[in-house]
Parts: sequence; structure tokens; C-alpha cells
Amino acid sequence: MNKIPDNAIVRVSIGYYPPEQEAAVEEKLETVFKEKIMPAVKKLNGNIHYFVAIDKEKKSITNVSLWETREDAMQMAEMKEMLEMAKEFIELGVEFSEITNHEMIWQLPENME
Repeated sequence: MNKIPDNAIVRVSIGYYPPEQEAAVEEKLETVFKEKIMPAVKKLNGNIHYFVAIDKEKKSITNVSLWETREDAMQMAEMKEMLEMAKEFIELGVEFSEITNHEMIWQLPENME
């Protein structure tokens, strides 16, 4: 595993979906979202990790990504594929919270060379 920069940025996007849309939201995350977003993110500078998750109990979806710098993380704000997918999720009734970009303070396991 490569050393993660001390100034890495954790980007968090959270959305809440209507219970009756759970199957449609999950299906979209597993197929169309993955097919469109994964190749686009791979082209961006500075991506270290990208996670997509669903909390069926809280009816929530989360994207968490780790970036080398804040500038790298901010590429997501203008990524065409992400903007298009956000519209599709909003059409399913997903309501997104404000996306946040966090300066990493510490991590487990500790950096490995």
C-alpha cells in the first residue's frame, strides 16, 4: 500500500432515498452508476480510494472518496458523469446533503510504506 499524503482529503456525499425506491436506487448504484462513474474517476488526478455504500436501515447512500489534495477532490464537483448521475438519482426521489471535503487528521492503520 502506498503512503497516503498527510494532507489527503476525504470527500463525503450522502443522499437519502424514499423507502419505496430502495430496489431502484440499489440497482442503479450497482450498474449504471458504477459503469459511468468508475471509468471517469479513474481518469481524474489524485484519487486514492473511492467507496460507494448503501444503508438500507437509514435509507441512505454514501460516496466516500480519498484524494491526494483538495484540488483533486474538487474535480468531482464538475465531473460531467457525476452531475448526470445526480440528476437521475434526484428523479428517483434521492435528496442529497451538502457534499463535504475533509482534511484528514489521522487514520488506521497508520501509513505504510
